[in-house]
Amino acid sequence: MRFFLLGQLFEIKNLTEELDIAFVDLHTAFLSNGVCQWDKFRATTHQFFDNATHAQQDNFFNNFTILWNQLLRTGQLNRAEELWKMAVSIALEWEEQHQGNHIHKGTPFYFWGMTAILRGDIDLGYALMHRAVEEDVRATGNAFPGTPAFALVTLNSQKVDQAFRAWVLQKASFIENFLNNFRNMYQRNLTLNDVQNRFLLNPPNRDSVFLLSYAVARFLRLEQIPQYALESEFASQLYLNLLFDITLVIDTAVKQHNPMHWRFIEQATFLSQQAQLGITQNALGEINGNFQNNFDGTLRALLDNNYTLQGGNQILNLERDLAVVYGIRNFAAHNLTTVRAVGERFKEIRQSTFNILFLIIETLY
Repeated sequence: MRFFLLGQLFEIKNLTEELDIAFVDLHTAFLSNGVCQWDKFRATTHQFFDNATHAQQDNFFNNFTILWNQLLRTGQLNRAEELWKMAVSIALEWEEQHQGNHIHKGTPFYFWGMTAILRGDIDLGYALMHRAVEEDVRATGNAFPGTPAFALVTLNSQKVDQAFRAWVLQKASFIENFLNNFRNMYQRNLTLNDVQNRFLLNPPNRDSVFLLSYAVARFLRLEQIPQYALESEFASQLYLNLLFDITLVIDTAVKQHNPMHWRFIEQATFLSQQAQLGITQNALGEINGNFQNNFDGTLRALLDNNYTLQGGNQILNLERDLAVVYGIRNFAAHNLTTVRAVGERFKEIRQSTFNILFLIIETLY
């Protein structure tokens, strides 16, 4: 169906005559201060859902995207979110009245989540994106659906047909920066395609790549905050929590190949053996004892390449990174204490953490 509004041609999918007119009224209400009787729109939609096929349900939600794009172009993000909230509410009301029946809501959750992320609300955006993934999984019967929502939450920038690919590419570029540092620091050859194909598209489990994607999004959000706003003890705790999330991904990634052991020191030792790093479980135990006695000082010594074991061996390079990750993993899991070194040297610690994740991908995947 085509219609003109404010001199502009719009085209929506034909549904039913009554619902098509209701959509015209909805566009008029949002774009030119017209009137849309919401109760009537809702009742008309419920009647439509009674007999709508899966494809028709998708067409219904797709009819909101034209209006949403108009709101987005004019910077009306709050109104754009409200639009998708309204669309979802209609479907949820129908489902409540028809227990056991489901409307596929992947589209509205995806675009609502996209809008929330654009507005800077990472938590809401990713919560909605994961609702979209759940809808897609239920609709397809595939735990790894090839949908835009799944591509976003798994950092799959290779999927071209996704509306929010620019955000996924931004996250991929963010990871690429750490990867470049890893290659330059240690003369490695791992590429972003390797990371995507060997790990992101083939993870130990969905939750690990979900958490990694979310953590990267939060790292990106922190980059947009003025540095002076992050010069506080709370910011140090925030940094520590995010770093801990990455260590959980690391733990899970190694455990996939070392399933008979559950302690992180055993996973770190296994990685050291497989990657031929040379740092032993006894050495990690000694480092852990120093972390327990003086976490801040031990962390600084490692970052400064000024840490020496009792036997006289220095801990450097990737061994140093692994020791840093081990310290962050144990400390953050058992303490709610601010560590000044974490706030002051966050970017170095973050690079060390990603270095170990890349080493795992290179060695075990």
